[in-house]
Amino acid sequence: MHDTSRSLITFKPGEIRFTYRVGGILIQHEHVLCQSASEEGFWFLPGGRAEVGESARVTLLRETQEELGEVLQIGRLLYVVENFFTDASGAWHELGLYFLLSAPADSLLTQSLETFRRLDEVGNSLRFDWLPIAQLETFPLYPPFFQKALKNIPAHPVHIEEHRSRFDQA
Repeated sequence: MHDTSRSLITFKPGEIRFTYRVGGILIQHEHVLCQSASEEGFWFLPGGRAEVGESARVTLLRETQEELGEVLQIGRLLYVVENFFTDASGAWHELGLYFLLSAPADSLLTQSLETFRRLDEVGNSLRFDWLPIAQLETFPLYPPFFQKALKNIPAHPVHIEEHRSRFDQA
């Protein structure tokens, strides 16, 4: 049963909507797992918005369980991203924390690099693709800095500030 009392950290005090997102970076065989927003034609890293009173790691564990149906190991923090953009719904200020993820050896995620679909906890169809890290610059992956950044995973957390006037469709 879906809990409708959840309080996601997103608000719009004026013209700009603020949201706090936690994402995961799962790499297998030089590919990174990305979720497709097929109706918009772009990809993003799995994860979602944090809830009030919920730590980043708990958010990511909850989101990966809801979206992927598996319990993943949450590794170290890789990126703190301040992402400013506009899309069809307006202007956004997104604060994102991105952690390294790993899947258990017996996980379906370690068995194949095939595209797969899942239904989330409320019945939405989700699509996941394993994108080749060496060719990420050919995919509309958001935030776009990940197109280059994932080629070299940092040894320590990195702060990124990214500004885009709109989603550029590739």
